[in-house]
Amino acid sequence: MNNLPALFLNFPKMKITIITICFNNQRDIRATIESVINQSYSDIEYIIKDGGSTDGTMGIVNEYKDKIAKIISCPDRGIYDALNQGIDAATGDVVGFIHAGDRLFAPNTIEEIAKFHSENDVDISYGNSQTIAENGHVVRCNYSPRKPYKLWMDFGWMPSHMSMYAKKYVYDKYGKFRLDMGVAGDYEWFLRTFYKHRANIKIKCLDTFVLYFSLGGASSNDGLNKIQRKQREMLNACWKANGLKPIPGLVYARLYWGARIIMRCKFDKLFGRL
Repeated sequence: MNNLPALFLNFPKMKITIITICFNNQRDIRATIESVINQSYSDIEYIIKDGGSTDGTMGIVNEYKDKIAKIISCPDRGIYDALNQGIDAATGDVVGFIHAGDRLFAPNTIEEIAKFHSENDVDISYGNSQTIAENGHVVRCNYSPRKPYKLWMDFGWMPSHMSMYAKKYVYDKYGKFRLDMGVAGDYEWFLRTFYKHRANIKIKCLDTFVLYFSLGGASSNDGLNKIQRKQREMLNACWKANGLKPIPGLVYARLYWGARIIMRCKFDKLFGRL
């Protein structure tokens, strides 16, 4: 035992659950799976929740079944229902998400996250991410504030739920994602944990990149006005559901500029810039 490197003698005994949700993602799922199973950290419970794919997605998933703890394939009611089913199946101390098409930033990303949680005794950590186009070019670096002040939430900020890792008990005590908030299901959850119950939850920024986020998804296929309209309607519902009132106007800033980034990237792709 004494001959083991100090790193392993002092390393936290913490199981990390990673949940990937997918639906007809034959093109992208392999890269996502390999970014997880090739992590240097050994105590990972990997769960894949498939929504009943009809393409070759499950064929690819099953190629890796010996390295995936749980594979769930059944219809669901959308992204947040799928995430909730994954959370229900999780047995890890800490839970994180990575969607089909996205990749963990480096082979030691989960090792860094486990070490950070242990050394800082945090309930929720969040990091930075990079948005990449289909050709692999980085189109945006998404930096998170070093301190999760409530004021940032007033300005409409929230971390990506895929760059966030939370202890399982947080979901057990404060609830999972609501299904009645449409595209803003993650925003409502962050309001609930980062804002409403902030005094009871220890939250800290892991100031490093943890994720490559692949540009795409349902929201990026809508026009700018439709994105803004859908999200504006749900934002008010999120604050109201938690008995909170945002600073008028400011809460829409992040969503507006996020939608502008999506549309700009689609424009650049149209004209061969990406």
